[in-house]
Amino acid sequence: MNRNADARRFLRPLRKRISRGQAAIEFALISVFALAVMLIGIQYALIGQAAVAVSQGSSALARWAASNTANSLGTVNGSISGSALPTAAQEVLSSSILTNSGSDLTVTVTSVDGSGNTVTSPQQGNQLTVKLSYVTTSKLAVPNPFLAIPPLFPGITFPASVAATDSQMYE
Repeated sequence: MNRNADARRFLRPLRKRISRGQAAIEFALISVFALAVMLIGIQYALIGQAAVAVSQGSSALARWAASNTANSLGTVNGSISGSALPTAAQEVLSSSILTNSGSDLTVTVTSVDGSGNTVTSPQQGNQLTVKLSYVTTSKLAVPNPFLAIPPLFPGITFPASVAATDSQMYE
């Protein structure tokens, strides 16, 4: 009986020593994966916020331009940079898409009459279409594509730009 008691006493501490570093190794393996998933989620949240700001901005800018003078945006048919917008028009937009002095934002304005013809001097009843295009490179916090392994995995790509269009009738 003495031999069995001595054998059990020496085996128990050995089991504890074997599994001593297992939790640390599992944490190290899982934390790398969890960090990658969190970075991807944060990146998509930043781009999603920019997409919502562009969508709401196109609607607000179209309403603002249609209720002001016919040439309130500085152009009736054409594209302008976000930095070239009048100050009152910039105040309608979210400050998050006016980064880099508005150079990432492009505003395209089109005015058409009831027949669908482009007009250069819009009147009441004509339709104004405003399209905002925003380059999202300033919002990218991770490399694009992310986690690319050229021969094996192409990586996760993020959109390089977001755009939204809205139309309003001139008042």
